[in-house]
Amino acid sequence: MSSINTIMKKTIVASLFASFACAANANILVSVKPLGFISAAIADGVTETDVLVPAGASPHDYSLKPSDVQRIKQADLVLWIGEDIDRFLAKSLESLSPQKVLTIADIQGVKALLSDHDHDHDHDHDHDHDHDHDHDHDHDHDHDHDHDHDHDHDHDHAHSDDHHHEHGKNWHIWFSPEISQLVAADLAEKLSVQYPDKKDRIRQNLADFKQDLADKSKNIKQQLASVQGKGFYVFHDAYQYFNDTYGLAQTGAFTINPLVAPGAKTLATIKAEIQANKVNCLFAEPQFTPKVIESLSKATGVNVGQLDPIGEKIALNKHGYTQFLQQMADDYSACLSR
Repeated sequence: MSSINTIMKKTIVASLFASFACAANANILVSVKPLGFISAAIADGVTETDVLVPAGASPHDYSLKPSDVQRIKQADLVLWIGEDIDRFLAKSLESLSPQKVLTIADIQGVKALLSDHDHDHDHDHDHDHDHDHDHDHDHDHDHDHDHDHDHDHDHDHAHSDDHHHEHGKNWHIWFSPEISQLVAADLAEKLSVQYPDKKDRIRQNLADFKQDLADKSKNIKQQLASVQGKGFYVFHDAYQYFNDTYGLAQTGAFTINPLVAPGAKTLATIKAEIQANKVNCLFAEPQFTPKVIESLSKATGVNVGQLDPIGEKIALNKHGYTQFLQQMADDYSACLSR
């Protein structure tokens, strides 16, 4: 019995130490990984950054688990975009102090820099709901999309396939170096209040982030200069800010919402443009492998590449954001330069 009591005591003590360790390990919780790249740069040497939506999952249809809710409550700061795209987080954030939440949509200057989605190719509204995507990830819920499910997805407005985006705005803001700098500056200000003894480190991190980004953007523009005139289709319309920043000529997108298959009209348009030699490449994504891209490639011989909008293979570190941009540039270049 004494040995059992000893074991129990040791277990309790170990649990207490683990609890204290967690309490001491203050963290920033971000909704999606690309925001984590920005956070990790500004919080380097200050606190840790954690990502809510796990690798392999898509923020477009993510549902919070009880463990996620607990992580939100325990975080010192939650960085999210806002209800327009991170709607799955809204309810859980209501109980948090405003000092513990940084909403990107509310940052001064952000909304003025938002772009509209390109509606030329991806809103024919005749799509089938069989969702012909080979999903490489497991969302733990069915994708029959009868629109009766309750995921806080607002499907009853005019553009039912664009359930996240208010008035067609593109909220994939992490592809915009300009908006990302606003996020970094606001995050630095927020962290300086929470960690007054680390103000100098935070200020230096912000300065390093801006310089790193300026240098990287210059190099990427040079790298992509030779492919700027080549047309291409992306799987879903997420990359507009990157394309605009670095002068790439996106012809169109298969869809706005990656959970909704493109319609027959969209596919006919894409095929016609491929045959007219206006399209050099079709880009899939690691989270979604639509069979329509494979079929079009076989039928037309057009090149197929892959773009990762989340940066799954990139580690959270001080230079993660510029590494993410560089990976995008490399993936574009690899396909468009063929």
